[in-house]
Amino acid sequence: MRQMRYLVAVGEELNFTRAAERCHISQPPLSRAIRELESEIGTRLFDRDKHHVALTPAGASLMLSARKALAALDDGIHLARRTGMGLSGTLTFGFGGSTVYSLLPSLVRRFRETTADVELRFSAMSVLHQIEALRSGEIDVGILRLPIFDELIETRFVHSEPLVAALPLGHPLLAHSGAVSPADLRSSRFVTYESTRGFNFQADLLALCRLANFDPEIAHEAPTTEAVIGIVACGEGVAIVPASAERLRMRGVAFRPLEVPDATAERAVVRFALAWRAGELGATTRKFIDSVFATPGPDPTGDAQVMRDGGR
Repeated sequence: MRQMRYLVAVGEELNFTRAAERCHISQPPLSRAIRELESEIGTRLFDRDKHHVALTPAGASLMLSARKALAALDDGIHLARRTGMGLSGTLTFGFGGSTVYSLLPSLVRRFRETTADVELRFSAMSVLHQIEALRSGEIDVGILRLPIFDELIETRFVHSEPLVAALPLGHPLLAHSGAVSPADLRSSRFVTYESTRGFNFQADLLALCRLANFDPEIAHEAPTTEAVIGIVACGEGVAIVPASAERLRMRGVAFRPLEVPDATAERAVVRFALAWRAGELGATTRKFIDSVFATPGPDPTGDAQVMRDGGR
């Protein structure tokens, strides 16, 4: 590649002295390098005498290829530098549930402000699938509901949102606009997340109801927030879901704030974390994590509570 750069310099300057200055070397090493290149190729690349330098047809042909090769090399070096800085490459997200309605778009848009060249890939999957995908390297970053206990996965709190009650139109509690308590739902049938997918959503539902002195009648279980809300819209029960589910704007459903005693307030809040495989991180993954926990700018969602000072 050094010889190719010398060839292009001489071919463009048609003067060995100026070409040597351009390449920041003296003329003898430049002339020697051109002669060695001609010897290796087996043909003259320049016609030259004391007063004149001209490209031969072979030299002109090789210079055209050399320019393309050098441009490709320069592009590769530039890309390597950007990749090393986390400004290029590929980043694969795992996500699921309510995070897609506010949290994920907020994080991705902020990341895109400085990393337009990174290829983003998205994999919708359950919490348990995300954990396995992080462990295996199938995804680079996940968004998981806390708590997560896995020695191979690092987590950092990034977002919280309250739980709300999703009620089918015509439900008696919609006669007023205030908050509802779990006790108000005693006579209702519930739609909830599948326990293996919602992780501890169902456990929290059971705890909230039992603290109100009743066991909920679970009529249906569903794998996703969309499915849970869809069943509620059919009039087949009520649900307790993250507040971001309201963004679905599904017909047949209304939402009310969930009112719980102060002693159980922690049960009525969903906490999410950014998660990645423990150990050395790729530059692009590190760049994304740094962008999430950098000084916050305006929130593109308008309401996502993205935290910058959370811990493991």
